[in-house]
Amino acid sequence: MRKMIPSALTLANLLLGFLALLFIFKDELVPAICLILLGLLCDFFDGYFARKLDAASELGKELDSLADLVTFGVAPAALVYVASLHEIAVLGALCCVIYLCCCAVRLARFNVKQACLAGFVGMPTPLAAILILLISVLSTPGVTAIGMLAVGALMVSRISFPGLKKMKSEPAEEYR
Repeated sequence: MRKMIPSALTLANLLLGFLALLFIFKDELVPAICLILLGLLCDFFDGYFARKLDAASELGKELDSLADLVTFGVAPAALVYVASLHEIAVLGALCCVIYLCCCAVRLARFNVKQACLAGFVGMPTPLAAILILLISVLSTPGVTAIGMLAVGALMVSRISFPGLKKMKSEPAEEYR
């Protein structure tokens, strides 16, 4: 039973991302942002409880990445497009697609090569989602488009980002 807790939190993350999309379709962006942020909490605690309860599994890792793609990839890209980038139509949509593709590549790369590391190679998707939401709220569509591309590039970069798996922040090891 206790081993179901991490998966339940992962599925809650997925559900929150989907609900955020429904609010975005209704042009209710503030509730959508709140749902994405709640998904962030679920994402943090699913990994925490998987480690604490010795319930980590390959299935859980894959499920987590699928949920993260919805909550931190699809939902934020849709929200930023509706909130800002629709003003620059095709270019705005292209920036959202590029961000989403970078998010998918980053999550797949994590599962294949990085899941055992203390830190991350490339910006983690939850941080990327928060950054693009902040950029879109605080700037113009042109700056938001550039910001989405920059954040996408950071996700697939080889730059080390600290992780929360250990309390001491250690840079991620280079993988080959």
